[in-house]
Amino acid sequence: MLTVVYLGLCGWIAALAARRFAQQRKLVAITAFFAAFLLAFHVLGFVELATGAPLVTTGSAALLLLAAAFVIRRMPLAVTLRVTPPREQPSRLAGLTIAGFVLVAVMLVCGHPQGYEVMAYHLPLSVHLLQAHSLQPWDGNFPHTFPANASILWAVLLDGLPERLASAANLVLLVPLVMATYALCRLADADRKASLYACCGLVGVPMIAFSSAELGADVGGIAFVALAMVFVLGPLRAPAALPLAGLCAGLAFGFKSLHLISAVAIGLVACCRSDDGRSPFRNAAWFGGAALLSGGFWMLRNGLAFGNPLHPVGVPLVGAWLGWLPAADFDASLRATTQLEWVDSTWQWLVYPWTEPQRYGQNFKHSAGLGAFVAATLPATAVALGSAFVRDGWRRHRIRLALLFAVLFIAAAWWLLGDRQPRYGLAALPLAMPLVAWAVTQSAGRWRRAFDLVLAVCIVTMLGVFLSRQALQFGDRILLSHQTSRALFYEYPKGIDALPAGATILNLADRSWHYPLAGAALSNRVASMPEARRLLGLEPNLTSPHQVTLQAAPLRAAGITHVFAAGGTLTHDACVELEEAARLDRNPVNGMPLGSPRVLYALRYPCP
Repeated sequence: MLTVVYLGLCGWIAALAARRFAQQRKLVAITAFFAAFLLAFHVLGFVELATGAPLVTTGSAALLLLAAAFVIRRMPLAVTLRVTPPREQPSRLAGLTIAGFVLVAVMLVCGHPQGYEVMAYHLPLSVHLLQAHSLQPWDGNFPHTFPANASILWAVLLDGLPERLASAANLVLLVPLVMATYALCRLADADRKASLYACCGLVGVPMIAFSSAELGADVGGIAFVALAMVFVLGPLRAPAALPLAGLCAGLAFGFKSLHLISAVAIGLVACCRSDDGRSPFRNAAWFGGAALLSGGFWMLRNGLAFGNPLHPVGVPLVGAWLGWLPAADFDASLRATTQLEWVDSTWQWLVYPWTEPQRYGQNFKHSAGLGAFVAATLPATAVALGSAFVRDGWRRHRIRLALLFAVLFIAAAWWLLGDRQPRYGLAALPLAMPLVAWAVTQSAGRWRRAFDLVLAVCIVTMLGVFLSRQALQFGDRILLSHQTSRALFYEYPKGIDALPAGATILNLADRSWHYPLAGAALSNRVASMPEARRLLGLEPNLTSPHQVTLQAAPLRAAGITHVFAAGGTLTHDACVELEEAARLDRNPVNGMPLGSPRVLYALRYPCP
């Protein structure tokens, strides 16, 4: 009931905010909804930083929203004429795309949340928030110290909705992404059909489509990047547009700190707005102030906890002087080799995505793959833009030039940072789609029919890739294997769901066990695998240890009551006793022995 009330309050604030604007009301409403949802928790986080009191709960956030709603009600309304928009014919291709994603949602709610990073830290951070009523880091290990807007969203939903229903929640974030991309396409002078094709092509990009089926942070981040650019380039006057844009940029940073780059790119475009003769410095103040307001909590938290507001990432050039150094367990040098999952050598990025070599079955997962639509549209768009700029000069293409600048800025930063995984440049895609839609709009006659046919084929093909992969997984896990219960779905010993209150499990297996070990009621406390390495005096690493000696002193001090292991050698000192509490050593579907038994041990400390 409290979750429903909270969502209702966010909706009320969204409606009140939209009534105060004469233009772009739908986009203002959706921005206000998510801003209210997240910033109420940020305010409680600031209170926690100041007082140390764990007050971060849905109930406390709801009281803040109620007060905010009464304040907004007293603000003046916008005075506008009622204009009935023309009735537009529905698009079959858009309808097919929507139907495909609805079908995926139905399949997702028959299972449970999935995805490696989701299990490793997004949902464990949600569980930590629910258990500790705190926005402080779960522990000091670097994956758990990133901004966690996504984890706040999932925490509220997991707190009040069935876990199955919450598992499809990330699909909802496709709505603001598509709305913002469509608005950008229209601002770039693309026609309606080309704009719809661009939106359908965008959500069919594998690393967006598959990411939307997991409770991660990628889709939310790029959605707010696109919204920020809409407000910068849209018809709203600067005193309203730039704070809204900064608000969205700060929220994007809260989903993924990498969007600090996107915020800089959009902020530079915002500074170039010249309406009403306002100076670039005033524009920067409006945009930057709002961005700090909505994203500053995470910087302040990490600055106080770790001495670096951008922890775990170091700050180039001035980081050493200010003391803003990378986390000790964050080895950036290892990330130079991640590009080899997608290309054989660095020069092949010049022909990406026209060549996407298969690497470990990863081309069509959440973190890889641009797919056929992007590959088909890049050449024609580049040619159309280049010829238009040469023919007309840049002044006639102000909005398109701004979009191209942001895309190239993000791509250049992605290249210079060195960790060349395609999804780290994902923010450039919704800003590039309006350029694609504009290029298609410039064609006519046979050329236009040919473009429309090629794009439709690409969209349907990539939608088929997405649907077939999800249907295969659904058929395997749910229809054939009947892995409908949580223990069967995640394949862990059933005893984990029956542990007493206050149980704390030390995870000695892979990081993907962090969320399943919380149990069906999300009541088990979990000490992460990297934290387990620290407690046992092992070197920082994201790989589970193969040989462990349990020592009573650090485990007793950390309140560890159970240990979960899946392989490796486990020994202990004289002041630790192990008792097997639950075991899974056979595949629950076919009965075949597992390579490594999954065992939950209860700990006893016999020494005084």
